[in-house]
Amino acid sequence: MAKKVKAPVRLAIVGAGGISGAHAKGILEHPDKVECTALCDVSEKSLQARNAQLGGERPCYPDWRKMLSHMGDRIDAVLICLPHHLHGRAIIDAAAAGKHILCEKPMCTSLRQADAIAAAVSKARVTYMSAHNQLFLPVVRRAKQLIDAGTIGRVRWLRSQDCFVAGVDWFPGTWRANAKLQGGGELIDTGYHPCYRLLHLAGSPVAAVRGSMARFLQRIEGEDTAGVQVRFANGALGEVLTSWAFANPYGTHQIHVVGDKGQVFGSDNDLYYLPEGFSEPARITLPEAHTFVDQMAHFAHCLMTGTRPPHAVEEGRAVLEVILAATKDAKGWQAPAERTPRRGRT
Repeated sequence: MAKKVKAPVRLAIVGAGGISGAHAKGILEHPDKVECTALCDVSEKSLQARNAQLGGERPCYPDWRKMLSHMGDRIDAVLICLPHHLHGRAIIDAAAAGKHILCEKPMCTSLRQADAIAAAVSKARVTYMSAHNQLFLPVVRRAKQLIDAGTIGRVRWLRSQDCFVAGVDWFPGTWRANAKLQGGGELIDTGYHPCYRLLHLAGSPVAAVRGSMARFLQRIEGEDTAGVQVRFANGALGEVLTSWAFANPYGTHQIHVVGDKGQVFGSDNDLYYLPEGFSEPARITLPEAHTFVDQMAHFAHCLMTGTRPPHAVEEGRAVLEVILAATKDAKGWQAPAERTPRRGRT
């Protein structure tokens, strides 16, 4: 059992750019539960921006190892918001220093790293939580409750998707355009969200995975669109659709789950329930939520009570395994027709 922490949890942010701003909102919303005691980033601009958002000044470091060494017992936990290829090393170093960990997706980029993380976290007896913020989406939380209560019966089919048109100038020249630093393409980035939602709602081990990929729009080394088909051990069939090249298909939702007694589907805070034999679904409007704020509160709760997070190392590894298996199955997806044609006579 991991050691408990007294409130407020003293949290250091490793990687003060982009997404850390959403997590910082969670810190600001729960000052009685968590406080930011240090920042780490190689960018002075990012450090200044995050300090300004959080208010006041706090120690800043360009290297997380120095921060862990210098801050010592003034840090209870770390939030990791680094480029993907750095996640594994930062998690292992934080665990070795005896710090609890909240890490942005993906947990890491290889199963070998995932197993090393599992060993490090277990040895240090610290809490690791994957920052799968969309578990806190109102529709996901309510759908999971209905599924677990048996409301729609035995699950037969699930779909989880996240598609939008990303700006074509967002990625060139950044680590996300580099397949090695990213760990792949869109699937291990935005596509990670619908993947962990799918596994969470299915509630069953994965038995088989197929994958298909394409690059339609983005100037990156990896795919910008992916489809994943999953067969679960309980017999349910699942699929993921995710893209940076087009929006969610018209009329579809973030999640859709079909059971032998009915189905639930919806997006954000609108959930629909359609019992078997009925022609029109009932609409359930749920209270709006800020997933990063709720996630931060839950992480602090886990540390203060010694409660296991909803997605720990095991779930982080399971999601990564699906993504890597789909990527392997889709090998060779860059067909000749997708490559830049030769110049010449016509």
